[in-house]
Amino acid sequence: MGRNDISRYSMVRFRLMDLCCLSYMTILGLLLPFFHYQVPSWPQNFVMHIIFIFGGLEIIRLGEMRPQNRFLRALRTFYPVIFILYGWDELNDMVRMFFGSFWMTDILIDLDEKIFGVHPTVWMQQYYSPWLDELMSFLYSGYYLMIPLATLPLYLRGKHKETMAVFSIGTLAYFANFALFYIMPSVCPRSIPLMDSLHSVDYTGYLFASLIRFLQQGGSVLGGCFPSSHVTASFVWAFATWRYNRKLGYLLLPLAFGVAISAVYLRYHHAVDPLSGLVLAIIVYFVAIAILRKRRELD
Repeated sequence: MGRNDISRYSMVRFRLMDLCCLSYMTILGLLLPFFHYQVPSWPQNFVMHIIFIFGGLEIIRLGEMRPQNRFLRALRTFYPVIFILYGWDELNDMVRMFFGSFWMTDILIDLDEKIFGVHPTVWMQQYYSPWLDELMSFLYSGYYLMIPLATLPLYLRGKHKETMAVFSIGTLAYFANFALFYIMPSVCPRSIPLMDSLHSVDYTGYLFASLIRFLQQGGSVLGGCFPSSHVTASFVWAFATWRYNRKLGYLLLPLAFGVAISAVYLRYHHAVDPLSGLVLAIIVYFVAIAILRKRRELD
């Protein structure tokens, strides 16, 4: 990037959410040429990171230059969703780039048994029944409502600064979680032959159970298990909503607990995954608030 390129963005005010998105893509992209075990298409991933970096910079710049343009203002506010979705999707190809294996998996299995005295996902199958399976599937599907519920009501009320603060908290949580996936890659109980053989039944349910199966088939990541990003994100969005929209926070906080419990019940996570996800959410939330205050991005 030359002097002209740098001056192009010299007047841009970068928010914490911008720094999270751009830093994550930059750091991971720079590491790819040196660490790419089990990543046969790493040059394409490297190019995509460059596209995301410069595309993000332009979205931020245009949004800052033309704040009265409704489309650009919305794009500048909500573009982190694109970064999060891409960061999640590329985990399928890249999560083993440092170690070449899911080395954390056996440790999680042992931790579950030592802490709880049983394998929680196996123990829970005794309670499987269509109505409870459907309830758990409904709770788990609540995760997919977290981003719109945490951000859209604020944005539609004209609270754009607050919306970007919420996105700042959320992006820090997601990318911290993704970074831990790369450091401690592991797979969920459903993807472990030994664990799967211990289950005599699988959950059934009705509408929401079918929906969750469909979403998991197309959107799950092999290796993104510990800590649970679903739980980390759910609690972070709930905490942020509690700060800015207390009434809605009363809904999202219980829903976040529902996501945590159902993740184990439905066998998409070891029990230690949501517990660690909650701990990470608490840490990230308070760190993000401290950074936002220091940067004067909070009222």
